[in-house]
Amino acid sequence: MRLVRVTEQNWLKVVFLSTSEKMPAICEEFVASNVLSLVQAQFEPYWVTKAIEVEETLVGFAMYAFIPDEQQYMICRLMIDHKFQRRGYGRKAMELIIAELQKNEDCHAIYLSTEPHNHAAKKIYESLGFRSTNRLIDGEEEFVYR
Repeated sequence: MRLVRVTEQNWLKVVFLSTSEKMPAICEEFVASNVLSLVQAQFEPYWVTKAIEVEETLVGFAMYAFIPDEQQYMICRLMIDHKFQRRGYGRKAMELIIAELQKNEDCHAIYLSTEPHNHAAKKIYESLGFRSTNRLIDGEEEFVYR
């Protein structure tokens, strides 16, 4: 598995990845659509967008950054297409993102948030070492990795 740039050649495939068997929507059950994320990254250029690839097949999408206003590293989006879920790809992608962010000397903590009832994601995050901050941010539970 590897994180690859979203490019002219693969952006449309990224757009059509979805956590749902239905067509991608602006906001899916637990994550904003990849389209919304790519547009957001155009207007907030500090976001890094990556496609998640396994053996030359795009299986997911991630977006993360150092947020200047908050002075913190954050994983904003992580999704695995519904056809590739329950194969360990989400966990492996998180490990790759954490490793990439930790290359920055000033990265002492990584934040993310998720819907409070997204138990599968919370289980993965906690198994990786993320801990709840007991704060809700825009209705989502915040976690931190130190």
